[in-house]
Amino acid sequence: MSERPILAKPQVRTYQTRPDLTPEQAAILDAYADLYGQAERSLFAAIQAGDSLNDLKREFLPKFDITARQFNAIRVGLEGKIDSIKERRPELIAEAEKRIRKAEKVVAKLENKAPGSNKLHQKKRRLKNLHDRLVALKADQETGAVRLCFGSKKLFHAQFDLEPMAMPIMANGRPTGSGAVKSVLCPWQSG
Repeated sequence: MSERPILAKPQVRTYQTRPDLTPEQAAILDAYADLYGQAERSLFAAIQAGDSLNDLKREFLPKFDITARQFNAIRVGLEGKIDSIKERRPELIAEAEKRIRKAEKVVAKLENKAPGSNKLHQKKRRLKNLHDRLVALKADQETGAVRLCFGSKKLFHAQFDLEPMAMPIMANGRPTGSGAVKSVLCPWQSG
């Protein structure tokens, strides 16, 4: 009888497809994605408000013109995100406590080594921010509150990219001698 080799942990692989779409097909899928996202965000807000799922289902089907199967898909996906946040929160609290302990050691060392320095000031600010974050995490844990951000990383970072924007803002907050105005387009505005 031959010995079986110890199997390595199975690899996780992610696959994606990029269909070759006509502009009309892309517009249809974009419209569906917008509707799905709007329904998901609205459902999250309603769940957080404490509304019953049966009432929400009756309300959402005609409001968003979706089928019961589509509503259930949105609900299951959203419940998965909420459960994931709740399950991860104790780990985040432990990580925050560890970071605070480490930051306290650094601050204590700097208070002896370089009192009154800018570096010490910045480390104390960081320590205060870590404490605030830990307090918020513990408060959310006790109340069962869930904080969930919708949208993509690309859209989030687009709010900071002021160059391609179309909303006029003055340089330095006031008009210059030449009347120069920078142009700014907010991410939610179309070009």
